[in-house]
Amino acid sequence: MSQEKKQESANREDKTSKRMIDAMEKAEHTRDLFLANMSHELRTPINTILGLNELILRESQEEAIKEYALDIRQAGNILLTLVSDILDYTKLEAGQMELSHGIYDISSLLNDLVNGISIQLRKKKLDLKLDIAQDVPYKLSGDEIRLRQILSNLLSNAVKYTERGRVTFHLGWAQTGEDEIEIDFAVKDTGIGIREKDIAKLFGAFQRMDIVTRGKNDNTGLGLAISNRLVEMMGGRLEVQSTYGKGSTFSFKIRQKVVDYAPLGDFEKKYNESLHSVKNYKQKFIAPMGRVLVVDDNAMNLAVAQGLLKETRLQVDVAGSGEECLELLKRKTYHVICLDHMMPVMDGVETLHAIRKLEGNPSVDTPVIALTANAVAGAREFYLKEGFQDYLTKPIDAEKFETMLIRYLPENVVYLTKEQSGADDAGDENEIGLLESKLSGIGINIRNGLKYMGNDMALYGKVLQDFHLILQEKEDALRDFLKKRDMPGYAIIVHSLKGNARNVGADDLADEAFELEKMSKAGQLEDVEVRSPILFNLMKNMRKDLKAYLDSESKAAKDSAEQKEENIRISEDEWKKALRELAGRLDDFDGDSVNEKLKELKRYDRPESDKKMLRLCEKAVKDYAYDVALEVVNAVL
Repeated sequence: MSQEKKQESANREDKTSKRMIDAMEKAEHTRDLFLANMSHELRTPINTILGLNELILRESQEEAIKEYALDIRQAGNILLTLVSDILDYTKLEAGQMELSHGIYDISSLLNDLVNGISIQLRKKKLDLKLDIAQDVPYKLSGDEIRLRQILSNLLSNAVKYTERGRVTFHLGWAQTGEDEIEIDFAVKDTGIGIREKDIAKLFGAFQRMDIVTRGKNDNTGLGLAISNRLVEMMGGRLEVQSTYGKGSTFSFKIRQKVVDYAPLGDFEKKYNESLHSVKNYKQKFIAPMGRVLVVDDNAMNLAVAQGLLKETRLQVDVAGSGEECLELLKRKTYHVICLDHMMPVMDGVETLHAIRKLEGNPSVDTPVIALTANAVAGAREFYLKEGFQDYLTKPIDAEKFETMLIRYLPENVVYLTKEQSGADDAGDENEIGLLESKLSGIGINIRNGLKYMGNDMALYGKVLQDFHLILQEKEDALRDFLKKRDMPGYAIIVHSLKGNARNVGADDLADEAFELEKMSKAGQLEDVEVRSPILFNLMKNMRKDLKAYLDSESKAAKDSAEQKEENIRISEDEWKKALRELAGRLDDFDGDSVNEKLKELKRYDRPESDKKMLRLCEKAVKDYAYDVALEVVNAVL
């Protein structure tokens, strides 16, 4: 073959090879694009289903419906995890997964991990033992998100396959360089264990374990396969030790850069204190008109915060990022904002500065509390310097959280519970029946409202007045968002209205608001436009009827006060007569009747000199100096 033909043949081979490489790259790109789109398209409806399902869980009063909803939640979360795992595994296989290095707080990581399995632990009544080195440097540099993914998978598996006993989470460390340490993680359980022949299959994709060993519903998956690959990318090795029927231990070691050598401290103590505060929890206040925004990138942390505040009846909105927080602030005003410090993209400090600079923000001066796992020396000074009003360490202590909210919420929206205020305003059945007859005609179930207020009649009366005041404000806001065709904004306000109505027992109004909340969250603009007039009419009638009721109550209270004022007037002759009667009782040393007469005399409207005389007399009687008291009275007579 001539040189020219050889060259021509080589060129054809090069072109063919290039075409094949291009085709492969195109195919890989198409595959990656398909998986990314598939993941996004599947996540959107799954999240919608889970979101609407949460509304069912919160609103339904039927136990059977709640059981179905819990099953939907469990299945939906499994499906969502599987979709994410498929995308992650495909990226790992294609070599497209990259680690992202950043600064993170080890205490924040631990808090999120513990919160993530707390519900599962409580349901199965398992103990969690934390074996965390107190002197581990608290601020490190590495891929926190992937590290969290690995540990979350190991902890979830440990809880899933353990029916009794405990799960132990170990963290140790050793110095390996000037600014580098090796962290030793281990998750140990007392579960069913793994047969020796199945251990080799653990880290394969969709590998099936022995059905008898692992259970028919939990035999395949990608979690361990992904975790193993991620540990390898971090320079470590995921190891497993297991005794069939007794339990398993998964462990690995990775190296991380140290940013700050300040020690973590006793995380286990803080965790146990937070558990104790939840177990002994009794709300200190009720604030159904109070509006609080909680911002955290961890969904379980948001659920924990909502759970802690549930009994306070606060209107609690949540946001999963700084950006989402800013969007909510454009649509709604809040009394307090609780802001997590360590969040990706825009952390808590950056979010706070953006809140203060946000143009037209009605919450620009709202108190902002930092939520942080950072409890090292100087933390308070740092957060105050950055502009936070206060800070609260995680795990959150329920009692401290409520005390802080009482301090920063406006006084006019906070009602202290009877234990905190020292009042005893629980109504008897006659009072409740009388109020029920007055309110039933305007669509308010007083017994439901009182239930939410701890049967505190005085508190219920105050909340009812506040509810009347906000009805017009809510209607104006809903009409404005409807005019703008802003369904997310409409959903926020109608959700708040639903909670307000439910708190006072306006059940029909709350039910109507709930229906519109579902429609607006689903983006059904036309349906919302058609149904909104029904809601507005209900609000208008309730506002009118409540005004008539409150006006009549105000008039009755005024008349009662005037009558009371008339009752305490007394002529000079009657006053002298009453004093002579008191002197006679003092002369007889009749202690009970003397105190009864003094109590009566103190009710009368008298000059300060007479009031002073009664106080001296009362003090003498208390000291059993009846003769001295008699002299005081006779001096006036």
